Amino acid sequence: MVSTEIIEKCKRNEQRAYKQCYEACAPYVYAIVKNYINEDERKDAMQVVFAQIFSSLHNYDARKGAFKSWISQVTVYQCIGILRKRKKLNLFVPFDDSHKLVSTDEEKLLTQMSSEDLNTFLSEMPTGYKTVFMLNIIDGYTHKEIAKLLDISAETSRSQLSRAIGWIRKNLLEATKNLVYG
Repeated sequence: MVSTEIIEKCKRNEQRAYKQCYEACAPYVYAIVKNYINEDERKDAMQVVFAQIFSSLHNYDARKGAFKSWISQVTVYQCIGILRKRKKLNLFVPFDDSHKLVSTDEEKLLTQMSSEDLNTFLSEMPTGYKTVFMLNIIDGYTHKEIAKLLDISAETSRSQLSRAIGWIRKNLLEATKNLVYG
């Protein structure tokens, strides 16, 4: 992703290195941001994320992990902060009874969707559900880690994941009908 040399130059405030770092990391950071932040707010979110990356770069220690992992963690934390600040992280959406796991047929429908259609589908999921879903399923955080990050209980995290899966079940068939029949 980014060489140790560029990271060290950034730590010494060399402007050219910041540009190189940004250009190398922006696509990766954007891929994470788009999972959490609505399209109309992504540009601002990218600025917030990179401001945090560059201002806290002195905290990065290569002995503790890869730069890509560090950037991923900073990005996720900043996205959660943006959602909180804008009061879009509602983790208490009413519960319904459609919280069973996604079936094999539904999983097949999901995997057959283009990434653009899948992103559009997931963008309609309530933010609280989607945040926990993305943190757990996509980014691999445990419920304990999610609980700490979002200042909720691990049980609430599990519940929100269950509700996210229920939302997917409930809305998947409708979404695929719209894609096929327009």
